[in-house]
Amino acid sequence: MRANEPTLKSIASKLGITHTTVSNVYNNPAKVSVALRHKILAYAASVNYFGPNPTARSLKTGSCGAIGIIFNDQLSYAFTDPHDVAFLHGVSVVCEAGGTNIVLIPLATRAPNRLKSITAIVDGYILNAPYKNNPATQRALAGGLPTVVVDFDAPSHASVLTNDLKVMIEVSQHILSLGHKNVGIITFPHHERGHELFDLSREISSDNYVVSQRLLGCRRAFKSSKIKLSNVLICEAPNNADGGKEAVDRIFAKNPNVTAFICFSDRLAYGAMSRCRELGLQIPQHVSVTGFNDLPPMDREAGLPRLTTVKQNAFEKGRKAAEALLHSNGARGLRVNIDAEFVLRDSTGKCERRRVT
Repeated sequence: MRANEPTLKSIASKLGITHTTVSNVYNNPAKVSVALRHKILAYAASVNYFGPNPTARSLKTGSCGAIGIIFNDQLSYAFTDPHDVAFLHGVSVVCEAGGTNIVLIPLATRAPNRLKSITAIVDGYILNAPYKNNPATQRALAGGLPTVVVDFDAPSHASVLTNDLKVMIEVSQHILSLGHKNVGIITFPHHERGHELFDLSREISSDNYVVSQRLLGCRRAFKSSKIKLSNVLICEAPNNADGGKEAVDRIFAKNPNVTAFICFSDRLAYGAMSRCRELGLQIPQHVSVTGFNDLPPMDREAGLPRLTTVKQNAFEKGRKAAEALLHSNGARGLRVNIDAEFVLRDSTGKCERRRVT
């Protein structure tokens, strides 16, 4: 520290008040009257003092005043994906009320080694459905900091879970009730960097809890209907409209008789509908499409049918996760359930189409 650099003590001495009073302005402002608080802040600003050094304060108090949110994709994804935007909005409302900052930790980064130092700047974690086997995920779970997992299988930690399996049974039963027997499932990768095309008879990976629960729900419904699981193709694709378009082409190349696409996000579903329309296929007369989230992407193409989908409250999910971490300190065994619900609209109909021409 430079000799003439202002400090809490020098400001207190200049104003003729205690060091504790000045400290409270920055750390516990409710304990200081509004008039005095304004006086202290005005003087502090005049000498270019803007609060205690965060690093020094964390060393002294053991608190950084920030939480880390771990998610699978690139940093930009958190600002463009409707679900993640709503989720982070819910987290931020709780953090804002408590004066807590947010550190975003994307697993899809070009500098994964930098994630090792993240624990030095956060007081706890929210794991937003990350891949279980990613080293950063494992370090967070084993690091000893309070942790809340969202749509993730970690029974020893506080969790916020959606009824993915149950609602996907309902979606699949709806598709089956319309007479569809050749079905494609379009999903974001169920393990990191996954880009496979396979069928529902194959063993389901548990690396991504959301994908595994949704696939298990689909499998249970199709098994009960006596439909061959090999007739249900699964295509992994990036979670965006282009991924949905690409998946349609890959599935049709494998089985041109597919008449329904079950998509694990609305972004994938709108991409799938767009590609079907480019191929001259009408929705739902020729192909049925379902989504998940009920959060239409801003870049969706105009003129597409209203999407049959699953509505989940991503904002509430984020809010509950932040409350569990900040108000309950990530209490072990705490479980919060968020129910998603099936929403029937215009993008699904009776099976009429037989073959792509």
